[in-house]
Amino acid sequence: MKEFTYSISTMGCKANLTDSQALEARLQRLGGTSAPEGENPDLYLLNTCTVTDQADKEARQLLRKTPAGFTIATGCLAEVDPEQLQANSGDKPLTVLRNSAKDGLENVVGEWLDGELRRQREVVGGDRVGWHKRILENRDPGEAVTASHRTRAFYKVQDGCNAFCTYCVIPLARGRSRSVPASQVVAEVQKIVDAGTKEVVLTAIHAADYESEGLDFTGLVAKVLAETTTPRIRLTSLDPAEIPDRLLELMEKSARLCPHFHVSLQSANSRVLAAMKRGYSAAEVEERLTTIHARLPHAYVGMDIIAGFPGETDEEFADGLERLQRLPWTKAHVFPFSVRRNTAAARLVEAGLSVPPAVIKERAAKLRALSEEKMRTSLAGKIGTVMEVLLEEKRVTVGTRVCSQGHARNFHKILVPGTHEANTLRRVRIKGVGEREYLKGELI
Repeated sequence: MKEFTYSISTMGCKANLTDSQALEARLQRLGGTSAPEGENPDLYLLNTCTVTDQADKEARQLLRKTPAGFTIATGCLAEVDPEQLQANSGDKPLTVLRNSAKDGLENVVGEWLDGELRRQREVVGGDRVGWHKRILENRDPGEAVTASHRTRAFYKVQDGCNAFCTYCVIPLARGRSRSVPASQVVAEVQKIVDAGTKEVVLTAIHAADYESEGLDFTGLVAKVLAETTTPRIRLTSLDPAEIPDRLLELMEKSARLCPHFHVSLQSANSRVLAAMKRGYSAAEVEERLTTIHARLPHAYVGMDIIAGFPGETDEEFADGLERLQRLPWTKAHVFPFSVRRNTAAARLVEAGLSVPPAVIKERAAKLRALSEEKMRTSLAGKIGTVMEVLLEEKRVTVGTRVCSQGHARNFHKILVPGTHEANTLRRVRIKGVGEREYLKGELI
């Protein structure tokens, strides 16, 4: 077996991170070792994202900057627009490995190691027949965790999406929904825990599509709680309408299930939500966020919001903003609308319904300002409380003091003075608020 070094850059969502971990395990079985920091690898793997124009831009920049003699570009941009990657590879040997062809990684690397892969800017893939059956099967148990992710492991239980929201290209990039069998999830999560990991994040592209062994996503979570010993389970992004009372009840009853939601909100105006084909109304958003707060008042509720969806009027934006101002939540990730090819929203743009860039920028700024206000309120409310914190390897210098970083069950970032053992659960009393969305605490 020929030996080689590799480096991996991962863009985008947590599901992409789990994909990169699985790809890394396969590279290691082929004889690869991670290149030491500061050294150029023999092989560079770029796992791309294409959810926004900015993601495409960053992928192009990374591709142009890579010093590797051989590069493999994969991920969502590789699936929907491989030509864009080809055009930005320069003279470097590049293979674009589409999502639908990731099971061909071994063949591509083998040909490269044998000196048989001589064509520049080759695209591998394109045959989507049976893709949904293959992509989750080509992963061995335990590949969801690596040595560099021992404190927190990301485990993908579902891939693909059947929703086809009007702004989103992900169904084209990742295919139709398919789920990992529930019994397999339980076995692999326990293997991760047995390796020493304290927190497992169950990730998915569209968790509401999960279906296996008669279980939906909430049923899967209940099964993992009942049949594994993981100290902590954290959940993937969920649509507001996909957070049932059954899930809230599980969080109320089990301290192992982290009270942390990442809500794929996108808008708080009913007309805009309908135009996005989101499948829920502003009233449903209001009801779910209010219920979450009533039942889990200390929960962290993050959300994604799109600013400037085509056709969004000033009145509709103001309606959504007012609703968000009075509802309980913690933080928003704000994305200026970005046109994606071959989507229904792209046709709205072609029809002249674009929101002017200056208006989009203004709306995004207002949403971000509201998010900062909500976060300040949430952080201030934690002073004086005692929180369970999972300490991590990361060290942060605050003034002249070195602090250990960790995350509470509800995902708030905590810094405690001193260097403490990583991957341990400790009780921390919150003493104050830091400057960059973190809490200052001391070990009890």
